[in-house]
Amino acid sequence: MSGRRLSLSAWEILGWAILAILLLATLGAALRFDRAGRPSLVGDEATYAMQAASLAWDGDLAYTRADYDRFVRQWGGQPDGLVLQSRDEGRHLTYGKPFLYALATAPFVRFAPVRGAIVANALFLAVASLLAALALRRRLGGTAPFWVAVLVFASVSFGYVFWVHADLFLFAAMAAGFALAYWEDRPREAPLPDLYEEEGTASGKRFLLRWFAVGVLLAIPGAIRPFYLAVLLPAALAVPSGRRRAGWAALAAGVLGLLLLTGLVQWHAGGSFSGYGGERQGFYPRTGYPDVDFPASQWEKSLRHWGNTSWIQEGAITPDLDHRLWAWNGFYFFLGRNIGVLPYFLPLLLGFFAFSGERGRWAIPWAVLLAVAGFLLVRPFNFYGGGGAIGNRYFLPLYPALWFLAARRPRAAWEMPALAVLAAALAAPFLLPLWSHPTAFPIGPDGRYRHVSAFAARTLPYETTQSHIPGGEDSAHDGIWVKLLSDSMGRIGEAESLLGDAQGEVLVGSPEPLRGLLVVCDPRAPTRLESGGQTLRPSLLRPNGTVVFAIELKKPRAVHPMWWTREPYYLYEVDLRLPGAPKVPIGVRLLPQRDMLRMTGS
Repeated sequence: MSGRRLSLSAWEILGWAILAILLLATLGAALRFDRAGRPSLVGDEATYAMQAASLAWDGDLAYTRADYDRFVRQWGGQPDGLVLQSRDEGRHLTYGKPFLYALATAPFVRFAPVRGAIVANALFLAVASLLAALALRRRLGGTAPFWVAVLVFASVSFGYVFWVHADLFLFAAMAAGFALAYWEDRPREAPLPDLYEEEGTASGKRFLLRWFAVGVLLAIPGAIRPFYLAVLLPAALAVPSGRRRAGWAALAAGVLGLLLLTGLVQWHAGGSFSGYGGERQGFYPRTGYPDVDFPASQWEKSLRHWGNTSWIQEGAITPDLDHRLWAWNGFYFFLGRNIGVLPYFLPLLLGFFAFSGERGRWAIPWAVLLAVAGFLLVRPFNFYGGGGAIGNRYFLPLYPALWFLAARRPRAAWEMPALAVLAAALAAPFLLPLWSHPTAFPIGPDGRYRHVSAFAARTLPYETTQSHIPGGEDSAHDGIWVKLLSDSMGRIGEAESLLGDAQGEVLVGSPEPLRGLLVVCDPRAPTRLESGGQTLRPSLLRPNGTVVFAIELKKPRAVHPMWWTREPYYLYEVDLRLPGAPKVPIGVRLLPQRDMLRMTGS
């Protein structure tokens, strides 16, 4: 028995040390973070950064020319994109994002305009991790901090520290909410469990405040994306059975109070209960910015020209119930190359290994799946969070809920650490880019961050359903749609290009099945093409020196609707290599095989 205590104590010391070192290292990296030489703010980062600065210096959510000038002065350039909202045809502009994250980061931004939000993210992550470790320790024992270190750093979660975005804030709120919900939890073998559940150890006031705080914390993600409110079901079931009436009342008060407060503030600022509603527009260098490139009074004219980007206007969300789309999206959700939950949040399986269904834990995975199904229903072509996302950012706030499935104390001191080490080892091939460059992921030729490892690119399927997957361009010509999937592929004018002697990969789509493709190469191409493990010789040598290869296609890689049509599209993944060609971009034009007759006759 003494040996067991000593062993557990050793694991606990090691776990706390590892967790503390990793969190301190992340905070240190945030304090030294420098965007010099890195891409400009990506996606919605500029909107959140400008919104936080407006609260920090002006104490309001209003957008003005002064906000724009301050951003340019602090960040050294104009925003890459900005989302604004108005309730009165442009007379007053506000930011088209929920304000909670900006409010939480504003004090940090006031003292450090560029690094402030990043430092705040690191602190959010630290607080959430420590609370989760302390709460899980009551069930798992001294191995809990070791588990939390793996849950956070053997997933892409920690990478969000270095992105000026609300998702890590929502993640932290979810983790803290569930930590408080299970804070006083005890194993079944603890003495007098029934009495404990009936009476609790805290005073009545502390009990109510605790469950009120749980409601507030879990409502924060739901105030931004309502699907996250599904986690309130397991939270409600976690209230001790003997005190559920009082606990549920406090929980509901916290949820409704937070939702009412945020809704009223958003309505006053932008004319909608949500930052995603009302009259909402995105502005970019190509469109110009209000009060900078055109008067804000031209809001309505701009709205008619560029369109309303409100999520809740008629036609903005078009649920698609096509069974093929649902099947592929379900597959990609778990195993997609860019957004798969298993490669990028693999430690979630740890909770299932130590699962115990009591106190509502059985409902946690069902609540998570319900929230995920909501995203798949209303955002079938972008259920992962769009440009700049590291893995699936819509799943990130749900991830901590699954940590609290774990409630079974290990049978041996080494059991839980061994599982954690195994999870980290299995996740390693997918996380090497993040581990190697934690403050700025590798930068691709398109100037954007990359988090997909070479191993993931080789082994995991590309997500054919997702419209904003990182990397590559797409175009439609000659009756087909072509998307470039590898860095070696590019464009020369209207044609595709392939770097000589390099492996290229493209996704080709067609509204009807394709028997084959023609690859028309410029005169610099050799008379060999490798594709699908075969070496092909030219099918046609044209008088102008171009070389034409014919590739026979087998069954499509996937068949499902696309974001521009509800009709099924046939999608083929094609690899190309021009062995021995000069290492320069060589023009290649992809055409459907039916065009051979036209080419022969020309």
